Amino acid sequence: MATFVCRVQFLDDTDPFNSTNFPEPTRPPLYTFREDIPLINQLAGIHRLLKTPHKLDDCTLQLSHNGTYLDLESSLAEQRDELEGFLQDDTGSRGKKHSVILRTQLTVRVHACIGECCVTCLCIRV
Repeated sequence: MATFVCRVQFLDDTDPFNSTNFPEPTRPPLYTFREDIPLINQLAGIHRLLKTPHKLDDCTLQLSHNGTYLDLESSLAEQRDELEGFLQDDTGSRGKKHSVILRTQLTVRVHACIGECCVTCLCIRV
């Protein structure tokens, strides 16, 4: 049973028009991922640990070092290439530590924007 331990944070992007989004908490906890289990089966544990405002069904995971979204249907072992550079610090010093970020799925954010724009357009016409 291989594990992958890393920092986890969330990005409160539940309001797509809020532009002051920074990963929280500022001192992220560590989470131990099982490399052989699909991420979708581990998402609830991360959600619970971080106490995020997101709906669980709307969540996805993103890597902080390169912005790549992880495939929730796959395990970390199956996505090993995506993690390249995640544990390395290119400067060779104790610089920025990377984290896995829980955030709202892109499609959910897009639909929220479209819905908000439609409501705004209707208000302007009235």
